Amino acid sequence: MSGFKMKQSDQLVLKQRGGAVVFLESEEDFQIVAKRWFFDEGQEVFFQPADTCEQESGGGGCKAVIDLVAQARANGISAFGLVDRDVLLNDHNWPLWWQDRDPEFLSERPYGEHIRVLLRWELENYLLDPDAMATVANDARMTSTHTAVSTTAFCLNCADELKDRSAATVTAIAANVPSPAVGFGCNPMRHGAALTDELQQFLLKQGATNAAAALVEHRQSIDRFDAPAAPALNRWERLVRMLDGKAALKYVSHRTGIRFDEKRAELARRMRENNAVPTEIRGHIEEFKISA
Repeated sequence: MSGFKMKQSDQLVLKQRGGAVVFLESEEDFQIVAKRWFFDEGQEVFFQPADTCEQESGGGGCKAVIDLVAQARANGISAFGLVDRDVLLNDHNWPLWWQDRDPEFLSERPYGEHIRVLLRWELENYLLDPDAMATVANDARMTSTHTAVSTTAFCLNCADELKDRSAATVTAIAANVPSPAVGFGCNPMRHGAALTDELQQFLLKQGATNAAAALVEHRQSIDRFDAPAAPALNRWERLVRMLDGKAALKYVSHRTGIRFDEKRAELARRMRENNAVPTEIRGHIEEFKISA
């Protein structure tokens, strides 16, 4: 039985309202997508965070979105959903999870025609936008020294650590053991081999077999999303698809000393001001509006 349900009164309101109803995984996603990126959609789109619906168990998340879209459509509501790529990781859908060709990935509908799976690990990955980060960093330090170029260079300087940190999450989920905490490796700050060694030890303690080999294997798979010969910004846009988003945002925040992880709303607003709302997500919203 589903752990998520909509009140009958809410279903009636949504049905009478018309337009597209788009379910998001959480209130935090709602604050970014609905309130800072697509706040001017008017009556055409109504965003709904899944974790505000009645729950028999659990909270929001990708499964709640998939569940609620099915329920809403069964009641005649033009409902759609946006879910993070990590739904595939949790479901061990390895062929699609490791698909590094974007057109092929976007053409798949593993959860039905009305659910769109994002290209990037989770919504935080989109906030790792060098231009927005540079502006936020300058404002935080009352300087004007940070640029999109310098911020991209700094992020790429952390690439090895971010890849290993992400590979550790994949290794843990693949082995059905607890994943490293979001801030693992940040306090105290760990770099290079020291971080890799601690990740291996953590995975072994959690019960992951052949942790070192698995970590290397998953790191190599993540490397396929990288493009070291590409221009720096293009390289970052490719690599950031397959980074553990919350962990990456936390790690970069601690390395810079600027708490980007605590300024997600500000990053999202800056992206909107810079006309940098992700074209992928904008395209999904336009499809939902047309299909409603």
